[in-house]
Amino acid sequence: MKSGRTAVALDGMGGDQGPGPVMEAALDFPDDVDLMLVGSVPVLREHLGSRPLPGHITLLDAPESVSMADDPLAVTWGRRGSSLLVAAQAVRTGLANAMVTPGNTGAAVLAAAVRLRRVPGVRNPALATVLRGPGAGQTVLLDIGATVVAQPEWLVEFAVMGVQYARARLGVPHPRVGLLSNGHEVTKGGPAQRDAHLMLATLPGYVGQIEAYDVLSDRVDVAVTDGFTGDVMLKTYERTLDLTALAAVSAVRSFSGSLADRRARQVSQAVRDALAADSGGVLLGVRGVCVVCHGAATAHDIAGAVRLAADCVRADVTGGVTAAFAVARRTDRIAG
Repeated sequence: MKSGRTAVALDGMGGDQGPGPVMEAALDFPDDVDLMLVGSVPVLREHLGSRPLPGHITLLDAPESVSMADDPLAVTWGRRGSSLLVAAQAVRTGLANAMVTPGNTGAAVLAAAVRLRRVPGVRNPALATVLRGPGAGQTVLLDIGATVVAQPEWLVEFAVMGVQYARARLGVPHPRVGLLSNGHEVTKGGPAQRDAHLMLATLPGYVGQIEAYDVLSDRVDVAVTDGFTGDVMLKTYERTLDLTALAAVSAVRSFSGSLADRRARQVSQAVRDALAADSGGVLLGVRGVCVVCHGAATAHDIAGAVRLAADCVRADVTGGVTAAFAVARRTDRIAG
C-alpha cells in the first residue's frame, strides 16, 4: 500500500459470475484508489487477457474460493486460502485499508468478524446501506442481512452504529433514529421490538417505532431492524426502483424517434442515480471496512462498492463506531 493512498482488497472469485465483472470494474476504475485483486493469479491473468495491468492494481494469490452454496462456518475455518479470507487478512495486517466482496454474505460477515475482529462492545455486526427517497434525503437502513433474528440488545447496538455511520458518511450531526415495526404504537411489534423500544428511549435522536413508509420519508435518518426484515425491504426497494425506471422509460418512449430513445435512456439513468441504494452493504461493528455486494453484481455495481469502501475509510467510519462503544462501556462501568 502506497503511503497516503487508500488500498482496497477486492475479492475476485466470490461472485456468481466469476472474476469477469470484478476484473472489468478494476481495469476501468480511476487510479485514485489502489486495488488489490485477490484470487487465483492464473485465473485472474486469464481474464486480464492482453491488457497490461495498470500501476494502481496488484494481484494477491488466493488459490481457493467460496461459493454461494458453501456453509459460512465451514469455509471460514476450513478454507483459509480462499479469496474471501485472504482479502480479510490483508485488511487485518494493514496491507489494505478495506475489503470488498460480491460473495457469500454469511461467509463474508463471519470472515470479517473472525479476521478483522469485532469492535469491543459489539455483540453482532450489522450491514448498513443508504436508501434515497424523492424529496426526503437519505436514510441509513440496518441490518440488511448480517443477522436473521435479532435480540433487543443487538437492535440497540445497530442504532448506535447507524448513528455513527450517518454522522461520518452522510454528515448528519444529530441523526434521528426509528425502530422499524408494524405500527407506531408501543404495543406493536414483537417482543424484541417492544423491549428494544424501551432500551432506546434514552438514545439521543430516537423518535420511536416507525413503519415501512417512514423509512423513505423525512422522519428519520436511521432505520433499525433485524437482517431478515432489512434484506426483504432492501430487495423490495431495489425492484421498485427497477419498475419506476421502466415506467419512466415507457412514458418517454410514447413519443417516436431516435431522440425519444436517447431521452429514455437518460431518464432511466437519472432515476437510478437519484434513488439507487448503495452498491453494497457496509459491515459495521468490525475493526476495518468491509463492503458486501450482491453475488450477481455487475462491473458498475462492484465499482460503486469499491468507491463506497474508499469513502468509508476516508470518513473513518470504523473509528467513529469504535469511539461510540468505548464511551458506552465507560458509562456502563460508572453506572455499575
